[in-house]
Amino acid sequence: MSEILTCSHCHATVEQTDNYCRVCGKSLKQGYSFWFTHTGIILMALVVGPFALPCVWMSKVIGPIAKWIYSLFLLLMGYYLVVMCYRLFTLVQTSMSLLTNGL
Repeated sequence: MSEILTCSHCHATVEQTDNYCRVCGKSLKQGYSFWFTHTGIILMALVVGPFALPCVWMSKVIGPIAKWIYSLFLLLMGYYLVVMCYRLFTLVQTSMSLLTNGL
């Protein structure tokens, strides 16, 4: 006797050989949705920056070399953002000290 499988999104009954739900169209396998493809990871990198790194490594769509390239890019992007935030902070501090001492 086979167990009855259901879609985790719409709870419709699915067969064991299905990769996508026939009702809602969502992927039934972890790591295969849009956010785990090259396009999804690039879009996430532009929106959330280095926080897209977990999706890179959970993806079953992209290969190991691409995962390392994306990881390197995201880590460099994160480093750049931290450095720029620090420089902006010091610029604001310097500006505020010049304004308060100049008056």
